[in-house]
Formats: sequence, structure tokens, C-alpha cells
Amino acid sequence: MLDDWQIGPRNRWAYVHVGEVVETTMVTRGDGPVTELARAEAPLALELPPYTDGFALVRDGVLLHEAYGGEMGETSRHLSQSVAKSVLGLTTLLVGVDPQAPVTDFVPEVAGSGYDGATVRHLLDMTAAVDFVEDYEHFVRYDAVCGWHDPIDGAPGSILEFLPTIGKADWAHGTRFHYASPNTDLLGLVVQRAARKPLASVIADVLWSAIGAERDAELAVDPRGTAVISGGFCATLRDYARLGIFVAERDMNLGTQPIQDPTVPVSAQGYANQWWRRDGAICARGIHGQLVAVNPDARTVLTILSSWPTAVDAKLDAGQRVLVRKLTR
Repeated sequence: MLDDWQIGPRNRWAYVHVGEVVETTMVTRGDGPVTELARAEAPLALELPPYTDGFALVRDGVLLHEAYGGEMGETSRHLSQSVAKSVLGLTTLLVGVDPQAPVTDFVPEVAGSGYDGATVRHLLDMTAAVDFVEDYEHFVRYDAVCGWHDPIDGAPGSILEFLPTIGKADWAHGTRFHYASPNTDLLGLVVQRAARKPLASVIADVLWSAIGAERDAELAVDPRGTAVISGGFCATLRDYARLGIFVAERDMNLGTQPIQDPTVPVSAQGYANQWWRRDGAICARGIHGQLVAVNPDARTVLTILSSWPTAVDAKLDAGQRVLVRKLTR
């Protein structure tokens, strides 16, 4: 049964055994050098937030604190949920896809849908004017399409079959922030077609090797083999920290677009290239408590991997935000 693996208490086990729950493919690290993390002589005196599976604080390339909980250990690959979107954002920039190119140049299957007229930039910045709503009624159907939920009668059988069914919104592309996970899976199709190889191979070649990953990562795929890059990337704690170090060392215009959304309150200052700006940090964020927060000025990366019982939790989120402000400044 796939109806409860993402929620507590089952997610405490499932988030570090994703390949035993849904279909996945490997993202290899290659044979290049590992980005070494020097270790502090003693860990900091920190109390981990509830439901924490992995916690790492890196400053100036030094691993100041590393701790594990639940079912996770140092070699476990943990589901990142929407942190995966930020992995794709970096990959898209490194591949060099023209942000002004129409999406239909790469994925003609969405011509006539809500994505008609959208550009790669609209996908990167979540400003595509589509009518997909990120709520449970819509998302359980999309999870079924991705192979993350038991089949639902009448639902398309794959991401590529689902995307053309998304309609147009009543505003224009580029005029409003509108967060929709299918945007990211469509962007993944754009990137793999631009690079002419599977998305897992693209990520491995241009990003995972570049960050000096210590271990292979894992990527969920739908029943037809399309990457579920909207939320299905899995990696070790230290490699997520290396991802943050990679961001800290480069100016890649992440999270810099002010959020314009007149209908939905968003507790962040900006979004761009599939990354957030929040609490003074560049952030990759995922439901159930996933976070990579980067402060380039302080050369600090905070990574928290969690298995919150529910997708969102205002109290637990507030606790994470306190840690970001306290530890990354």
C-alpha cells in the first residue's frame, strides 16, 4: 500500500528506504575527488528539533555538528521532497538551457495545455499560469500519477500523460508566483531533452560530480521512467551539505525574484531558479521538514532532514526558522 508511506509514523522508515517503496534510479557520483569536510574537535551543544533524521552545520568547510536520529545513519539516502526542485534548478543553470526558450520547443506534448506560451524561466521561477492547485485533492491524484500513491480510477498513468491535462489560469505567464510541483517535473523533461540523456545522468554529470559528492544519490521515477524531480531526490546528509557549499561559493541568482502572489500568503522574501530566500538565507525546502539553508556571506550551511508526521507543521517550521537565524548568521 502506498497511501501512507509519506506520513508519520511510517515515513520515519520510508524516507531512508525510498527505493524499497517506489521505483528509483541511481545518480552516480562518478570517480572524481570528494569534497572533504574537516571536522570540529567536538560537536556543538545543540538540542535537535523533534523528528530530526539528520542535522549538519558547516562553516568555512568545517563540519561543526553532525547528528542522526530515527532510522538514518551516515550512509542513508534521505528523501528530500521539494529540496529536489532546487537540485534541478542548479542542474538547469549548469546545463545552460535558454531560459527564454518556449517550453513547447522541448516538450511539444504540452502544446494546447496551460503550459502553452510558457518559457523555461516561468518554470524555473514558478510563474507559469496554470490551474494546478497544490492541495490534497489535486496532489493525491498527482502522487498516483507519479507512482507514489495507489492508482486512482481515471488518473493518467504517467507524468507525461498528466501534464497536457493541466489547464490555463486566468492570469498571464510571468505575472504571478504560483507554486506547482508539475512545473518542476516538466522542467526535468526540458533538461533531459536538451541534454539528450536521462535526467539522472544529467544531474550526475553536471552537478553531483561537481559538488564532490561522497556517495551516489537516488531519484524516484514514475511508472514510465520519467524522473519525479519535484520531490524524489534522495541523498546522504553530508552530500546535501556539500550541495549547500556549492551554492555558497557561487553567485547563481537563487531566490532573488520578489514573490508576487496576491491570493496566497507566502512566508518567504523571494524565489528564483527553484530556490527560496527566507530568514536571510538561500534555502532549499521540502515538506515534512527538509531544509538546506545557505548564507554565503557567513560561509555557512545548515542542513536538516526530518520525518515530520504531517506535511506542514507551523510550530516545527517556526523552530527551524529560529535555528536558521541563530546558526547561519
